[in-house]
Amino acid sequence: MITTRLTVKNYRGFSDQNPATIEFGTGLTALLGPNNAGKSSLKLLIYEMRSLFDVLARPFHINPNLVVASNGGSFSISGYPGTSDPEEVFNNTNDRGISLEIEAIGLRANERVTHTVSRVVASCSRSSPLEWQVQVFSVEGGASPVTSPSGYGPIGGDIYSAAGGSGRFDFSHVLKILRMLLDAKYYGPFRNAINQGSAQHFDLLIGTAFIDLWNTWKTSGNKAQSRAIGRITDEIRRLFEFDQLEINASEALKTLLVSIDKQPYRLGELGAGISQFIIALGNAATARPSLILVDEPETNLHPALQIDFLLALAQYAKVGCVFSTHSVGLARSVAERIYSVQKSGAGPIVRPFEATPSYSQFLGELSFSSFQEMGCSRVLLVEGVNDVKTVQQFLRLFGKEHMVVIVPLGGDQMVTGKRELELLELKRITNELFALIDSERPAPANPAADRRIQFEELCKGNGIQICLTEFRALENYLPDRAVKAAFGSSFSQLTPYERMDQHPNGWSKADSWRIARHMTREELLATDVGQFLERI
Repeated sequence: MITTRLTVKNYRGFSDQNPATIEFGTGLTALLGPNNAGKSSLKLLIYEMRSLFDVLARPFHINPNLVVASNGGSFSISGYPGTSDPEEVFNNTNDRGISLEIEAIGLRANERVTHTVSRVVASCSRSSPLEWQVQVFSVEGGASPVTSPSGYGPIGGDIYSAAGGSGRFDFSHVLKILRMLLDAKYYGPFRNAINQGSAQHFDLLIGTAFIDLWNTWKTSGNKAQSRAIGRITDEIRRLFEFDQLEINASEALKTLLVSIDKQPYRLGELGAGISQFIIALGNAATARPSLILVDEPETNLHPALQIDFLLALAQYAKVGCVFSTHSVGLARSVAERIYSVQKSGAGPIVRPFEATPSYSQFLGELSFSSFQEMGCSRVLLVEGVNDVKTVQQFLRLFGKEHMVVIVPLGGDQMVTGKRELELLELKRITNELFALIDSERPAPANPAADRRIQFEELCKGNGIQICLTEFRALENYLPDRAVKAAFGSSFSQLTPYERMDQHPNGWSKADSWRIARHMTREELLATDVGQFLERI
């Protein structure tokens, strides 16, 4: 999926003098900031603009609103979900209308068409809050809006031909984004309510509505639905380290009955943490949305389960997950993209989170002391954020995911022979320090890359146990069976020394963790990486 950029002006706290811009796509995107800074508003935007996305995303042969509007027309939407008054969605510091810009990043011109549409700018005024206008922009047209003739004809997919043969217009990329936004689900902070009648909190079914959904999927006789419920149950059992777990609806469908190691409980008797897992994962697994938007995943969970919850939830998103958090450590551990959201007199300031603290400070941000109290006395260094998620899945196979804190080094920036000072900082915090680093070895007879060898020598000289991979990189350890289980039969494994960008149907490195979830202990233990992780 192509990366999406959203820019919004005059929506809620974001004025046109201080607009908000974020990018998201495959993987996880973190919105980091204090309470009431505007983090939730950025996710709420996608939820409240659902009627707009619905109108614009319709196929041309059904209702060509996007084409018609790009020619100067306008259209109406039904409203803004969750609001009683359309005025609520407007910024209250001025009287100007909302502008929402949706852009596909990195598109190239399509030689088969006249215009490759890459950006849509939709706007509405306060005087007509349900009436919207649209401008479209193409790669070929640059900063000038594209205006096509009023006559057109679809010629396949989301491409249409203007009347009189005056050009071909490719809307396929922006329509994919609009459909992705339409299919997003917003799971707010109220994620553990089971005794709330038949209810829905944003897109989250809670109370008896959720109990009925769980019961239907488990008992309907549909094998795919039953397997989904079984998978969620098994995942929760393993993460909470139960020997046995069974979750059923009560006979009156008023609550869930949970059997833990053969002891019966009503769900309300258990902690908020396990309720959050059951309700959030149950909703996500049954909906399978394109995007999952979630508030503060650390709520009700101790640090060792926060990453587990996010990754377990994100696996059910077809594209990615956008989450807001107060935890710098959590954001830096799992997110491909991080945005800070800070308060200011002119409204929230949203910008990429670029500052990199020292690694001892980073472990402080991860609340390492609280990890130690729960038995997490070991630190494992890996190259980047994507490796954190993959290696955590590997550690799960040995039951060590809650015993080891995984810290990303930032790639070549740290994986050199010139970082002894930084490594010694980490040694001040714990002597139980390990490193798992890609060798970048191009062939079996070749040595690892020079800077990787230098880093290996540095680690050994400072008492840090290190595994420099025999294969080229961690993605080369993912077996064909697991690749196909994650992505389908058209995908295949990498050979041991093959580069990802040279593979004919490679996946994004950010998605390697999805494959790792399907690996077995035996598959991993047959490799040098598995044998190293087992010894930690």
